[in-house]
Amino acid sequence: MRNWATRAFLAGLCLMALPVMATPPRTIEIRDRLFARNADTLFLIREIRDNHGLHGVIQTDTLLVFRSLTGGGDRGFRGVARVVDRGPEGDPRAETVTIPSAVNPYDLYRDFGAWPLDAPRSGNPAAVSLTRQGLEIDGSGLASPARYHLSLPDLTARLQDTLTASLHILPPHSVGGGSIGPHPFDPATIDILRDCSVSSSMALFHNAADPPLVKLTCEVQDGLARVSLWLVLPSQAPNTLAD
Repeated sequence: MRNWATRAFLAGLCLMALPVMATPPRTIEIRDRLFARNADTLFLIREIRDNHGLHGVIQTDTLLVFRSLTGGGDRGFRGVARVVDRGPEGDPRAETVTIPSAVNPYDLYRDFGAWPLDAPRSGNPAAVSLTRQGLEIDGSGLASPARYHLSLPDLTARLQDTLTASLHILPPHSVGGGSIGPHPFDPATIDILRDCSVSSSMALFHNAADPPLVKLTCEVQDGLARVSLWLVLPSQAPNTLAD
């Protein structure tokens, strides 16, 4: 009887665990990769990874971000690709979803006179301060000795604007039993001083007016959302959020 009771008890525990295993939390990760630049524009590759609340499933949306190297504002977004990885049990495992007006990022070199830009092997986050006054870096050692600064309100608005725009550029997509529509993550919930830290920085040396780049990494909503973005730090806080 004791063996039967033990087996029944363990079986009950397994049944209780099944719903939890079948419905993982819906998570999202948004990350930037430095890709290219020309005289006045930074080109970023942005990946948005959404698990749709399903085990073994990852939808990756890839976007191209055009950003001003003068004021640091976004100039536009273009869709590159949407791929759904259904995991080892998927049939087929990978699905490439057609998206409207997809672009090839490598055409930038020809169409915009751009050249490749790589992230530094070891950035220097200690050179950047993130306080209630905002983001700031001393220009000593850069192409220009200017003071580079972005106030906390401008930084917050810029982060929220670029995330909101990139989350809505591609149409909603449903995967299996996952939620229909874009991820419910709201960029307005990010508290920069609480959730974010400087993870890297980079100097640009094409000309004396080049600004430095700063990478912010944010963990929000109890780890259900992770954001890692490159930002342009202008020589002074701009009057507007766009170039």
